[in-house]
Amino acid sequence: MIRAVIRLRSSINANPDVRLTLQSLRLNRVNHCVLIPDSNTYNGMLQTAKDYITWGEIKTDVLTNMIIKRGRLEGDRPVTNQYIKENTKHESLIKFAEAVTSGTCKYTDLKEVKPIFRLHPPRQGFEGIKRSFNDRGSLGYRGEAINDLILKMLDAPAKKKEKPAKKSPAPITVMPQEAPKKAKPAAAPKKAEKPAEKKSPAKKAPTDAPKKAPAKKAATPKGESK
Repeated sequence: MIRAVIRLRSSINANPDVRLTLQSLRLNRVNHCVLIPDSNTYNGMLQTAKDYITWGEIKTDVLTNMIIKRGRLEGDRPVTNQYIKENTKHESLIKFAEAVTSGTCKYTDLKEVKPIFRLHPPRQGFEGIKRSFNDRGSLGYRGEAINDLILKMLDAPAKKKEKPAKKSPAPITVMPQEAPKKAKPAAAPKKAEKPAEKKSPAKKAPTDAPKKAPAKKAATPKGESK
């Protein structure tokens, strides 16, 4: 039988052996799932990390559903029936899942497939990530009950109603400020000008005395020679 292992807790403050075991299982993040065979080697690893993971035997129909929804190839491509036909000897994805659960082939034998399934947290949350499954918690071995948990984690979480976006005010265009002009040096204060002296009115030059008429020459008597 093939087992599905899911990581439920963060490894902060965990024992170094636990961290190394989680890395070996390729469970580097919470809610990641991997498939492992039922062997003594893996059983010891599961017991080492039992306070951080849960596991159990996976069914063929659940594995088929998980490959369809969460199986990924390199480049984040989905695993399809056509890809299974072209790269394996199986006719369909269901036949391939049957071979994996029966142990006749490994999931990682599929070319370019990613060995990790990235699951969602379950809608109603976990029972308790600090208690074992036998103590009404979520950790440790849970047998075929792992299938119910996987089906819950395959469903996408309900989307929250988005609030209408507030209209942002129109952007204010800021004009580039001119560099401040250098202040001109203050001009030296002008000397106080003396008040202009009042000019006295020019005296008129005295008018010349009336010119005397030239004296008339005395008339000479006729007959007198000059």
